[in-house]
Amino acid sequence: MKIWTLLLTAAAVACSGPVLQLDNGDSFLLEKPWILSHEGGEEKLPASVPSTVAGTLEQAGLLGEGVLEGKRYALLDKSRFDDPWIYSTTLAVKPQQGQHYQLVFNGLNYYADISFNGEKLATSDTTFGVFRTRPYDVTALMKEQNALEVRLKRAQPGDLNLGFVDWNPRPLDESMGIVQPVSFHATGAVSIEDVYVIPDLDVSTLTRADLSVRVRLRNLEDRPLEGTLEIDLGTEGTASIPYSLPAMGAKTLTLGPEDASILHLDHPRIWWSHDLGTPELYTMDVRVRDGNRLSDRKEVSFGVRKIESRLVGNNYRQFTLNGKDILLKGAGWTDDIFLRDTAESIERQVEYVRDMHLNCIRFENIWGKDDTVYNLCDRLGVLALVGWSCQWEWENYCGLPELGKYGCINGKEVEDLAVAYFQDQVVRLHNHPAIIGWLTGSDRIPNPGLEKRYLEIYEAEDYRPYVCSAGNLQSLAGWSGTKMMGPYEYVGPDYWYSGEAKGGAFGFNTETGIGANLPQLESLRRMIPEEELWPLSDTWDYHCTVSQEAMHSTQILQEAVAGIYGGCSSLEDFVAKAHALDYAGTRGMFEAFRLKMPGTTGIIQWMLNSAWPSLYWQLYDYYGVPTAGYYGTRKACEPEQLLFNYADRKVYAVSESLQERELLATVQVFDAQSRLVERQERRFLSAYRQVLPLFDLAAWDGKPHFVSLTLETADGKPVADNFYSLAAEDNRYSWDKTNWYYTPIETYNNLSFVFPGEKAQVELTVEPGPEGFTVTLINHSPVIACQNILKAVDDKGELVVPACWSDNFFPLLPGQTKTVTCRVKGENISVRLDN
Repeated sequence: MKIWTLLLTAAAVACSGPVLQLDNGDSFLLEKPWILSHEGGEEKLPASVPSTVAGTLEQAGLLGEGVLEGKRYALLDKSRFDDPWIYSTTLAVKPQQGQHYQLVFNGLNYYADISFNGEKLATSDTTFGVFRTRPYDVTALMKEQNALEVRLKRAQPGDLNLGFVDWNPRPLDESMGIVQPVSFHATGAVSIEDVYVIPDLDVSTLTRADLSVRVRLRNLEDRPLEGTLEIDLGTEGTASIPYSLPAMGAKTLTLGPEDASILHLDHPRIWWSHDLGTPELYTMDVRVRDGNRLSDRKEVSFGVRKIESRLVGNNYRQFTLNGKDILLKGAGWTDDIFLRDTAESIERQVEYVRDMHLNCIRFENIWGKDDTVYNLCDRLGVLALVGWSCQWEWENYCGLPELGKYGCINGKEVEDLAVAYFQDQVVRLHNHPAIIGWLTGSDRIPNPGLEKRYLEIYEAEDYRPYVCSAGNLQSLAGWSGTKMMGPYEYVGPDYWYSGEAKGGAFGFNTETGIGANLPQLESLRRMIPEEELWPLSDTWDYHCTVSQEAMHSTQILQEAVAGIYGGCSSLEDFVAKAHALDYAGTRGMFEAFRLKMPGTTGIIQWMLNSAWPSLYWQLYDYYGVPTAGYYGTRKACEPEQLLFNYADRKVYAVSESLQERELLATVQVFDAQSRLVERQERRFLSAYRQVLPLFDLAAWDGKPHFVSLTLETADGKPVADNFYSLAAEDNRYSWDKTNWYYTPIETYNNLSFVFPGEKAQVELTVEPGPEGFTVTLINHSPVIACQNILKAVDDKGELVVPACWSDNFFPLLPGQTKTVTCRVKGENISVRLDN
């Protein structure tokens, strides 16, 4: 099969260029060149697809310089998006006798009029909604030179649009554009509409699997047809199955090992998440013949694995992968505000997830301009939870009235659209092995009539767990088995262990976090004008969230920094202390959920990334630079790690590695003046999902102190390390004042000794290598250097992205030498230390 792309053959779409001649089963994407024009205006801009109108204007420089920095975005004129905008392109294809041609739109936002060679394919009175797959047969309209025009109007209040909700300002154009790929297909008389592979793995042995394959065929001609369906499973072999179709009819062929022996696999290559094994993938090539002539073909990728879930304990949803219980550890994804993510930027982000030892991404929305992010999750072994976003559940976001716990999707017209969305998106995604389940509600649940229709579709088109809500709710499908009880603002690492904490370490918390995850100083200087950086101005607040109730200022962050670490003398001092707060707070959240296994089943940090330059809810910032919380998460989620339990003051060995082995744990306690006051060692055998108490440090309660933990193999090879700064007393929370987004802290724990007046003297040595740098730090001081931040910078002093550190934001004990690595590409890069 030839997969054409107009990126590679741009001349083929120019009217004067060469003409493509397609074989049956060939496809190409209409990526560029397109022209974008403002109806009634003179603007004609080169564009690519997928894109938004605002994103195209921004790329052309028509929205101004640094549009997302400072407060410039708030000053932009949105009125230009009130009028329709038109995407137009041409394609040159030589029509062949007996061929059929289909034009497929996978995401038009929002109201569309589509013309092909001057003939209307669709009009906006019936063609609206962003999550629809829209195929059009253009066979009768084909010429050698073809003109395509798509006229779009933006979504209005009450429309079921893409939604960024409260983590950034609304897109200027409401994401108006062609936001998913447009493709062109050539087939014979029979087309393949869908290939759906359902693996059934025997989890008792992991040595056998059966495949069920459902192939949906359509006869495009007014005559009955017979032929063969061919399945090629690579090294597993091929099979041929006869079919017959009535005139202009469709049929789904359901095949199993009894129909084709290649669909039984002995010793299959199994798909695992990256933390448990290798994400093995299979490719199936399906061809349909009309007689002896190839009519169409489709290639699908799939994985052999078994995803299940059950309710345990107090209705907690426990997911299993290939028969093994797993703790989901992840974060919530968002796309760029202008939908400008590239394949390269998406791959970098999914690699970040793996680097943090997270195993899951939650997609609250069907994000992505195409399937790139889901394909990468498949290939890189990152589990994915997909579903609808809460912007359809709150009137102030959606524009439709709320109906109690059922949100805003109520009434025939809007329900019909939601059901059509669901059908198209479930079918689009049902072969991805990384996807472990669907959430049809976020903060709420679908109304019973709507959910009944969802469930009918899901039973036919998917087999993975269905979850009615991200919150702790019950629907026709039963209990969700999840919770969404906050917090979304700062709480300390001790919070998660309290029995009074609604969002504490129990069950499956589908979105939670400590609020502000402050970018590094270099990113702050990009997003906030220099004169407004210190003291903190209202421009900082502008780059918090746009929630109407809370989280729209740095007030709580400033109070926590001052209350825990003491007053700040400069911007650099404030940022350093905010980083320490972020590192310990984010690490503490993930650690608590690991320590409380099996009573915990999932934890999703809110959020993973940012749609625009932000101070809140991010493990790496808008520019791709990891925050302190990134490295706190990475430390917390090491497969084998030593963790401090704030509740019982013990140190535990926690393992989520399938490898069983003997390890050596060491704990050192230092007083507030960095003097060693206790040292212990213990050998133990690690095992999967083990939570083993090793050391009791309760004797140090009431005294400020540091705890250093190291984990080694039996022969002395480093496995992991960890470090805590512990106050004489923990935070005291006002539990009676808990609200939906956090619990106020009545009295902060005093960690002012972490940033003493005497600064540690740390020596830095950098050795370049083929993949980056090896960096060695030596603390020549008698005091602990609690936070050493390494930065790879270019010749302009800007942080290089990506720069993958094996460890960062780490402490150095008195006299300690530590060596880390940095994988980074580029020239004129140097390493700088901030401590």
